[in-house]
Amino acid sequence: MRGLFGALAGAERKDQGGSRYGLVDEMWADFFGGFRSSKSGVSVNWKTSLSNTTVLACCRVRADGHATVPWKLYQRTEMTKNGRTVVGRREARDHPLYDLLATAPNEWMTSLEFRETQSFHVDLVGRSYAFKNIVRGEIAEIILLDPGRVTKRVNADYSRVYTLQGLDGTTQTVTEDQIWEVKGPSWDTIDGLDIVRLAAEAIGLALATEESHAAFHRNGVRPSGMLSVEGTMNEAGLIRLAAWVRRNFGGANNTGRLMVVDRNATFSPMQMTGVDSQHIETRKFQVERICEVLRVMPIMIGFSGDKNATFASAEQMFLAHLVHCVRPIHRRFGGSADLHLLSKKERQQGFYTGFVDSDFLSPSVEAKAKYNQIALGGPNNPGWVTQNDVRGWDEMDAVDGADTLFVPSGMAALDETGKLVPITAPAKPAPGAGGK
Repeated sequence: MRGLFGALAGAERKDQGGSRYGLVDEMWADFFGGFRSSKSGVSVNWKTSLSNTTVLACCRVRADGHATVPWKLYQRTEMTKNGRTVVGRREARDHPLYDLLATAPNEWMTSLEFRETQSFHVDLVGRSYAFKNIVRGEIAEIILLDPGRVTKRVNADYSRVYTLQGLDGTTQTVTEDQIWEVKGPSWDTIDGLDIVRLAAEAIGLALATEESHAAFHRNGVRPSGMLSVEGTMNEAGLIRLAAWVRRNFGGANNTGRLMVVDRNATFSPMQMTGVDSQHIETRKFQVERICEVLRVMPIMIGFSGDKNATFASAEQMFLAHLVHCVRPIHRRFGGSADLHLLSKKERQQGFYTGFVDSDFLSPSVEAKAKYNQIALGGPNNPGWVTQNDVRGWDEMDAVDGADTLFVPSGMAALDETGKLVPITAPAKPAPGAGGK
């Protein structure tokens, strides 16, 4: 049994070719959903982690940052203008990969759906696999695979062989040129770190506190108050009294009404105990710990804790999220696509993938407009971009005559050698040629 499942799982051993396999316990964990018991007694894997609202919210925020931004294929271009080489770029719409990235990688998934699931795979299991269906030397479609159905073997020369398990249970072995693998942060450069496994204690404690809190409300008794009377009262009397109180003083419409009862009845409200308060604080603390692990600002999942964020500070938090969370995601997936979806020859020809994140990375329209105005140049400062550059940031078409840099009128122009460019005054019209 060990040999059979060890082979399927990729047992830790070396063959004569120097192949490297994964650990037996890791494969068994993947085979059964990746369960790992935490010190809190809760089994933690990607499935149970997603049942925690903080993990689910963080993964959705990260997936939205990756999937909701247009992803396109570009090619760098060079053109000679006034004796100088101008470097630009164009959308490579004629390349087969363009439509796969921008619209649909296969017949049943949109680009957004593909990248959304891809992001969940990388965040929760540390890796994402996609099969490249290559037809006549070109990628015809990209099929996202369940990481639990893929076994990777790394040989001594670092070449990779992948064994895929189909939905019908059949297996097929393919080479590395047919698989697009995206890794999360890695230690050995071979496999991405299993963030859920490394953060099992934080996630397990969050799951345990949520479970214990739910059990408390399911099994515990927590009335809003207690009404006591002198003497004894049978069950029928208690039921009638409770119904009378609920009918006359229950609900929002009866709030503030004066309660008048006989038999020296007294009402004692129930207050939250210190244990209850500490339990809630523990749950809040675990929210922050999980956000730290997944690199998501707590405010992005609607959690502010005890920090009273002002509008100005909230805007800076959103900007920090875009710069320190979303941008690294774009760089990770973009670099992986350039490496695995484009050939070396195509990269040398100037092809590369790019996220259109200009709007996404601009939390303030006013700040964006001010930056564009400064970049274009004004009376006291030279511009470093053209109007077509600014239009390109917003995915607008270029227009004629908008490729000129503007400088203040009181400044002199320099040529490529740093010398002043002479300014020739316009010739005066000859007498009798329309002049006075």
